[in-house]
Amino acid sequence: MEDKYGKKFKEDVILEIREEYESIYDKLPYIGGDKNPLTSDLIGAAENLAFYIVLKKHGKTLKEIGELTYQAQKILFDEHPEMVPPLTNPEFIPYIKYAAQVSKEKMFPGDWVYEFIEGNGEFDFGTYFYECGIQKLYHKYDADEFTPYLCAMDILMSECGNLGLHRTETLAEGGNRCNFHYKAERETKIANTVIKKD
Repeated sequence: MEDKYGKKFKEDVILEIREEYESIYDKLPYIGGDKNPLTSDLIGAAENLAFYIVLKKHGKTLKEIGELTYQAQKILFDEHPEMVPPLTNPEFIPYIKYAAQVSKEKMFPGDWVYEFIEGNGEFDFGTYFYECGIQKLYHKYDADEFTPYLCAMDILMSECGNLGLHRTETLAEGGNRCNFHYKAERETKIANTVIKKD
C-alpha cells in the first residue's frame, strides 16, 4: 500500500483495516475450530475481506485491491514457504480423505463441503468442492466480486509448494464445483479470470 499510495494513506487506513478485521472475526461462523483444517483458511479470508472493505470505501477499484492482496500473499509464501500444507505428501492424504468425508455431514452451515478423488495416473489425488466457506462469508458481506482473487491465491500456494495443481473451474467463477487435481512437481495450471500470468 505504501509503495502504491504513499505512507500517509497507509497510516490512515491501517487502523481501519484492523478494526474491520476484528469485527469480521468476532462474527465468523464456527466450523469446528482446530479440528477443521479449513478454519485457518476462513481466518485468512477474513483478513483479506477487511482489506477489501476498507480500501473499497476509500475509492480503490476491485482490480487494485485484488492485485494488492495477491502480491501480499506472494510475499507471505516467499518468506514463509512452510505455510503451504504438505498436500502431496502420501502421509497427509488419509487425513484429507477423512476430512472430506466429515465435511459431507454438513455439521456447520458456514463450512466447506467436498469429496476426495482417487488419483488415476494423470494426478495423485483430487478434491471437488461443492460448497465453499470463503464464498459463503464473502456473500454475507456483499463481496462476491472479490472472491475470485482468493481463488487465484491457489496459484501461489501450488507454485510455492510444488503441488502441481490443475484446476479448470471454481464456484466463485460460475462453475458447478472447484475441481482440484494435484500431482507433485508438475507445472501449475489454474484457470482464473482475475489474475493473468505473464
